[in-house]
Amino acid sequence: MPVNRNHVIASAAGTLEVLEALGGASGPVTLGYVVEVTGRPKGTVHRMLSTLVHTGFVSQDGPSGRYRLTLKAWRIGSVALRDLDLAKIALPVLDRFVEEAGETVHLAVLDGSGTAVYVARVESPQSIRVQTRLGQTNPSWCTATGRAMLAFHPEIADRVLAQPLERRTPKTLTDRRKLRECLAEVRSLGYAVTLAENHPEVGGIAAPVRDHTGAVVAACGIGVPVFRMDEGLIRREIPLVLRAARRISAALGYSEHPTRSMAHAA
Repeated sequence: MPVNRNHVIASAAGTLEVLEALGGASGPVTLGYVVEVTGRPKGTVHRMLSTLVHTGFVSQDGPSGRYRLTLKAWRIGSVALRDLDLAKIALPVLDRFVEEAGETVHLAVLDGSGTAVYVARVESPQSIRVQTRLGQTNPSWCTATGRAMLAFHPEIADRVLAQPLERRTPKTLTDRRKLRECLAEVRSLGYAVTLAENHPEVGGIAAPVRDHTGAVVAACGIGVPVFRMDEGLIRREIPLVLRAARRISAALGYSEHPTRSMAHAA
């Protein structure tokens, strides 16, 4: 996708280059090193480093004056690593899931803005199927995977629903009261179903995935061409979606009956 230079903030781009330079170094580095790696003026780099030190992403050693990344920067990167680990753990389940469901299967997470992002997927073997790509983003409020996560993250849901909601298709639900009722239903049933709300030719069924603490960290689901998504398919696929989500959750250490498990261990 071409970059619209009107949307690029030069100082932000430069600061990210400085972070990359620090991240690629084997240890603390001098101001001169960062200047050499980034190719930016010394005064500019010094201001960027000072900003990063002030905001806690970089620390500066007293005697040597060298710079290094802090754990604050590491925590941000660890989120991406967590998603990669999650996808790796889920992939065997998704491979089995696609054989059972016969439709394209996805694993999605919520990013910081409340957008659903595909971190793993296995395509259906059928000739007519939903085609997606890793890293693809979708609005969380009008997709099955998104609603399966939003329903269990009320603060993110509040933030998402406070924004303008685009009517992406004639069937897109944009009424905020009805959307909240929909999310409450997802919490009650344990799964979400959408039909042609994000794309006129695509529907979906998804369920939340939980980690060892019980927190919803992802959603597992299927994408189905609308012409194939009748009531019979929905009834048939829901148990498969729920089972796949439970399998991934179990692989992440989640137990649906922690008290019972502790009693058996005793």
